[in-house]
Amino acid sequence: MRIAIVQYDDAVPTCVTGPADIWNGMSRMYPLITGNPMKMPIQTEFVSSFETKTTYDLVIVPAMRFEKIETVLARETALVKWLQRQYEQGAELASICVGAFLLASTGLLTGKKATTNWLFADKFRKHFPDVTLEDDKLIVDQARLYSCGGAFAFTSFMIYLIEKFCGRPEAIIASKILMINVHDRPQSSFSIFQFQYDHADEAIAKVQQYIEKNYKQPLTMQDLAARCHMSVRNLIRRFEQATANTPHEYLQRVRIEAAKKFLETKNEGIAQIASRCGYEDADYFRKVFRRYVSMTPRVYQQRYGKTTGLHSK
Repeated sequence: MRIAIVQYDDAVPTCVTGPADIWNGMSRMYPLITGNPMKMPIQTEFVSSFETKTTYDLVIVPAMRFEKIETVLARETALVKWLQRQYEQGAELASICVGAFLLASTGLLTGKKATTNWLFADKFRKHFPDVTLEDDKLIVDQARLYSCGGAFAFTSFMIYLIEKFCGRPEAIIASKILMINVHDRPQSSFSIFQFQYDHADEAIAKVQQYIEKNYKQPLTMQDLAARCHMSVRNLIRRFEQATANTPHEYLQRVRIEAAKKFLETKNEGIAQIASRCGYEDADYFRKVFRRYVSMTPRVYQQRYGKTTGLHSK
């Protein structure tokens, strides 16, 4: 099996060398652990010349420096054409993090699904509206095209690809040898809600600011609509048009983001934190938190909090 790892200016170095270390490490260690040779020999190559006529089985597109996305897209036209040729000749393509911008530039993802880092999801959608972005997922597998969400998620991504190309036993051995845990959580476990002011609706911006300042208080759609002299129906329509959320969804996201900060920093029970964030019903808070974060408040507190051993009451 021949694997090409693309090298280009402004690629994240770890996303270039890391995948090679995983594949090569598994290839070297597998015979020592099992006493059996690999069913399929592995050969990895770093490719920076896109005039090569070699066809690979798998091409890995590393992440780029996020501030260089536009520069890379404008510059790497030869790389994009080479990826197209590789795919046409039978290669499978896998992008890491914002490497998905290069993969999508090939046009091969049009009408298909992909993922990228949640922080750049809006930017990706603006560039590639014909790609269905599933930015809540860490790995998307679609018609010989693979993508993963985070730059350092490439470790689990490579284990996934090892299983895909080599088999389940090989993937388990690689996971144990390299001590890589396979991700089983969506990106929402790691994401931070970004307040959405990338619009020109001043009235809606004022409603957003009011929600962010008063999220601890009971807020109704009627109250919010009255503040901007709109009907509830018009408020909801304009708010969703401006932010891609309804006012109710925006309020929940603001509250949950505040709750995450309290869970990270406060030595308090779940019910008390729920109350701090405008939830009088702790069970409802748990339900909403899990919907947006993909884990319970208790698990989040254990994972990201400053202290351990807190009781959820």
